[in-house]
Amino acid sequence: MNLKLTRLDTQEVIEFPEDLRWIDEHDWHAVAQTTPQRTLSGSQIIQQGVKQAGRPITLSADDYVWLPLATIQTLREWTDVPELKLLYTHYDGREFNVIFALHDTPLKAEPVRFSTPELADERYTATIKFITI
Repeated sequence: MNLKLTRLDTQEVIEFPEDLRWIDEHDWHAVAQTTPQRTLSGSQIIQQGVKQAGRPITLSADDYVWLPLATIQTLREWTDVPELKLLYTHYDGREFNVIFALHDTPLKAEPVRFSTPELADERYTATIKFITI
């Protein structure tokens, strides 16, 4: 199964190669904790809670994973749709409801080989950032 990104409003799908890496998959923890604070008696107050959403999903196309220009253009157009909700399907079958991480450069793409004029079959490396909702 390939990686897929589905627009929930139009059901339009983008398929990605399986080699696209989820680079921050293991950096997130479901439990949030406050910074410990000391009381006047010297004991500590520590609060913990389970996060409801907000897990970052950053997909990276390293130098060996190339995406076609059409995919980059579609992603670029999608980043301009306010409140766009997406379904990210990982190659192992896990699914996540996500939005673009608009606060943190949601799409960064670089051509594998720069050419002028840009051709329709150009290939790009890219980093795509989402947040679970």
